[in-house]
Amino acid sequence: MFAQAVTLLFIVLSIFACNAITEDLVTIGSGSFYMGQEGIQEDEEPLHNVFLEAFEIDRFETSIGDWFLISDWARENGYDFSDSSNSPWGRPYWYFQSTNEDFPMNRVNWYDAIKWCNAKSEFMGRSVAYYTDQNKKTVYRTGEIDIQNSMVDWKAAGYRLPTEEEWEKAARGGLHNKNYPWGNYIDGAKANYRLSGDPFDDGSSPVGYYNSNQIITAADLSLDGEKKFPTDQANGFGLYDVIGNVSEWCWDWFDENWYSRKNRTNTFSGPSYLGVSVEDKMRIHRGGGYKDGPGKEEGKPLRLAFRGIEYPYNSRRSIGFRCVRALTKEELWLGSVVFGSKAQHWFYLNWFGYYYRSKDDWIFHPDLGWVYATGSGSYDNWIYFPECGWMWTARFTFPYFFNNEKNAWYLLQQNKKEYGWFLQTEDGSLERWGRVHSR
Repeated sequence: MFAQAVTLLFIVLSIFACNAITEDLVTIGSGSFYMGQEGIQEDEEPLHNVFLEAFEIDRFETSIGDWFLISDWARENGYDFSDSSNSPWGRPYWYFQSTNEDFPMNRVNWYDAIKWCNAKSEFMGRSVAYYTDQNKKTVYRTGEIDIQNSMVDWKAAGYRLPTEEEWEKAARGGLHNKNYPWGNYIDGAKANYRLSGDPFDDGSSPVGYYNSNQIITAADLSLDGEKKFPTDQANGFGLYDVIGNVSEWCWDWFDENWYSRKNRTNTFSGPSYLGVSVEDKMRIHRGGGYKDGPGKEEGKPLRLAFRGIEYPYNSRRSIGFRCVRALTKEELWLGSVVFGSKAQHWFYLNWFGYYYRSKDDWIFHPDLGWVYATGSGSYDNWIYFPECGWMWTARFTFPYFFNNEKNAWYLLQQNKKEYGWFLQTEDGSLERWGRVHSR
């Protein structure tokens, strides 16, 4: 009923703040794929079959703009991040077609990446994935803590880093046993790597730059990319920059023998902290970056099967991340607490206020009157107003509502004596739309 409206909400507006967060995920269906590669690196062997449940993954790498929109909010709500994440590298000084905000986030360590995932979940009204205890009572917001597999709510509807298995399945785009998402050959027109010939050599490119508008000039390793007609380099699932640009943090600890272990019981979340085969505990990052070349050196790190490793406390210009989330439908009004006794049917939600819920799912809100609500969590809420029809709102947009039929945003505004509905017009003024009456 509401799929069309949800599609329209890829870009979620903070309406008067002149900023936006990109919300564009791709669904990767459940099923099996072959992971790894034979004959190049021992830690990529053996090639093995993996089954994964369906999940969603960001179409693009997390941008600098998205990072700061969430991290600025997070710092005001109990989170901390390393100093390095305050100064990521953006556009080169000679490039003016994009702003710093369009480039992939970098100089972010692994701890900051997963805290940011939690912060985005809370910002968007979703349940978080990472906790500091096995009972999952304390949300991970501060410090550098080696979160264990048992401290993750894998079924949460919130955001998290992909596991190695999720990353490789999504990055392959449906192709089996190939070096890259398009086959076994690479040239400068396909990805941002060392000396690939794009305008950003020795630097990242804007997220999604290789979308048929990329510009490539002659370079030592461009492999004649400048002679190619530029084409859209999204992989078979519609993901951009899975190869090159910045490498991407994954959840897993690195275990050089993990693929060959016959007794591994939970391949999805990788080895436990105490069970890894190397003394120095390191985390995985995948996809290679703009500093990596396509040659044979260092095991061809641009390949889909290559397992990059780094200490979780280190931050690099060439490492960023993208998020995944489980396909979980959460209870409406996530975060509501009972006000009084359950028999009284009054609840409180920090962003929505107090409301009374009747047995037939109509609710009474002191400002909205009698309305009917449906949806998931605090991130996808549809409210039916008897005189206005269905409207969409969420924790991160309230008191703004979206009207699907009119394709317009409305604001519930208090003007001392009364509440009323107003439409924001192009010149920024508010146009009266009508009253919401009690049931």
